[in-house]
Amino acid sequence: MLDEYVVKNNEKTAYRTINGEAVVVNLKDSTFHTLNPVATFIWEQADGQTKTEQMIEKICQEFEVDRDTAEKDCLEFLGELVSKGLVVLSAYAEDRACEPKL
Repeated sequence: MLDEYVVKNNEKTAYRTINGEAVVVNLKDSTFHTLNPVATFIWEQADGQTKTEQMIEKICQEFEVDRDTAEKDCLEFLGELVSKGLVVLSAYAEDRACEPKL
């Protein structure tokens, strides 16, 4: 099930948040995607560490929505992001110990 995965923004994307809404660019095909505040929140949680289950819990807290609605909407949106190549799924969190410190 999708809610057991860790999600990470694809390295071939760039984004900027303006007034609480993200604009995401797929660098591979130069398409732009404007995200509403909830979608922006999900996008920003896609850090390679946070499981989708945790995202759903955070959505419930941040937006005061019931769990069923948050789960349905989050998983549907993540499915769209995956199909557009904007995020990648992993069964395991990234090992940040290997990342260089700047």
